[in-house]
Amino acid sequence: MNSGTLPSEGTNYAVCVVGAGPVGLSFALEAAEAGLRVVLLDAGGEDTGRRDKPPGRRRNDSIVDPDRHAPELQTTRVGVGGASWMWGGRCVTYESVDFEQRDFVPDSDWPIDFSAIEPWRAKAQEYFDCGAGGFTSDEPGWEGLGDLKMSQLERWARQPKLGPRLAALVAAHPLIDLLCDAPVVGVAFDADGTTVEGLRILSNGPPGIVRADRYVLAAGGMETLRLLLDAQRGQPAAFGGIDGPLGRYYMGHATGSIANVVLTDPADIADMDFRLDEHDSYVRRRFSLPAESLQEHKLLNCSFYLDNPPFYDYRHRNATLSAVFLALALAPVGRRILAEGIRLRHIGPAPRRYWPHLVNVLRGPVRATVDSADILRRRYLSKVRKPGFLLRNPGGTYAIHYHSEQVANPDSRVRLDGGRNADGTPSLEIDFRYTERDVDSVLRFHEVLDERLRSAGRGRIEYLYPPAGRAAAVWEQAIDGFHHIGTTRMSAVPADGVVDGDCRVHGVDNLFIASSSVLRTSAEANPTFTAVCLALRLAHHIAEMPSSADIEAVVHDPESAADVREPGGDPCRQGRRVKLAG
Repeated sequence: MNSGTLPSEGTNYAVCVVGAGPVGLSFALEAAEAGLRVVLLDAGGEDTGRRDKPPGRRRNDSIVDPDRHAPELQTTRVGVGGASWMWGGRCVTYESVDFEQRDFVPDSDWPIDFSAIEPWRAKAQEYFDCGAGGFTSDEPGWEGLGDLKMSQLERWARQPKLGPRLAALVAAHPLIDLLCDAPVVGVAFDADGTTVEGLRILSNGPPGIVRADRYVLAAGGMETLRLLLDAQRGQPAAFGGIDGPLGRYYMGHATGSIANVVLTDPADIADMDFRLDEHDSYVRRRFSLPAESLQEHKLLNCSFYLDNPPFYDYRHRNATLSAVFLALALAPVGRRILAEGIRLRHIGPAPRRYWPHLVNVLRGPVRATVDSADILRRRYLSKVRKPGFLLRNPGGTYAIHYHSEQVANPDSRVRLDGGRNADGTPSLEIDFRYTERDVDSVLRFHEVLDERLRSAGRGRIEYLYPPAGRAAAVWEQAIDGFHHIGTTRMSAVPADGVVDGDCRVHGVDNLFIASSSVLRTSAEANPTFTAVCLALRLAHHIAEMPSSADIEAVVHDPESAADVREPGGDPCRQGRRVKLAG
């Protein structure tokens, strides 16, 4: 590993990867296992889970509607491990229906199908360390549910902070060089814009151009998009044109809770709780509908899982939930327990009422102490981290949490705002939007769920809002920015997307994107697992392509005759040629 300076001579690189998050790390390891020599660049350090970025790398991006999109510090992280420093470790796969063209879901016509990711799921599970089992439970569900499935599983990484484990594998691999504290600030193209000649990086030494045979942008949805939007300023016809697909169709998910489920038999909650499976990994079942039912009801894909009442609602009168709320509400403590975005969701909006929570704790101090100790042990002191806890109650009443697909909307987009960040990169304007269709599908899905539970005699939905206020409640909870989907989406033709079915940027011979931003639909699943599956597929695709014989890096040297031009037309710093060391 190297930090901040270009290594010395000695190595030819087949692939340069930008970004050492879960996708970039997995791609680099898989490409190296396939025999490729890889250099992996990251803007952060090799041992960070930094909650803030160094002053020179903070972004001045503007968010059009802050009620819809979380701020940068809650959604991105530099350093080896990337955003895995901030997530809970939930691994969910896209399903076959998510790749199918559905006449009621705009722009759902993928150039690939489910078979493109299916062979790579087992390998992705190894990188995530979420157990070798499948994503469907073989255990029978409740009788009488009809088409309502409770067989869909989410798997959880044994330890969600992936950086330390995957970085150790990277460091030990003889075909991978990791260069930290080396933010990429520009893409250098050839004269006609069809080949990338290098990536411009900042480092502790002079700026330089890192060269490889092929380049894979895995820096997360926003930073990858920033590089391409900046490049497009100098090549307006690139990536589908200035008014084309680049930066458009920005999607995430609609998620929240507007109702409780009341179980007829409170003991049934055991079937929906977290459990360790035979692979020593935690899994959890969820409610969902099959493709035929989604088609019949014209519903976006959605899943439901059972949860505790909101921590911040003191009316739950639960000593343990109130103790957890008080711990999370104390920012220095809460930020060590949960990522900031998740913490804020659990403590609710201001003004917050602390005294009623304290009263709840005083009503059951022993129960709160015992439960809290068990939570801490299983969540923070165990080799297999328990992802959450579901406190049983004799009434069988639990929050029902939805996680729903968004439709692709060309007006939900990210564009340049004309400003600059301290490192010289452009700042962005983020205009993230939900649609009435997103909200309506969530509401209608609740109706289907309620009908199926009642018909089976298993329970019922109790809404927290009157009929006239339910849509407003979904809108109030509609915020994302954590799942960067669609802005460099996959397409069959350049006018309709940024990358082809092999994740290669349309019109550029040697530039690829490995990111959730290539996903064409948002599905109901968290996108990172599927993005890694596509990255593994891409690694083997590149491994089957021919490599150049001589791949070099250029660092600053005024005496060199090299003249690599940036997309904007200004020449990059001239440099002497050196080989990057292994």
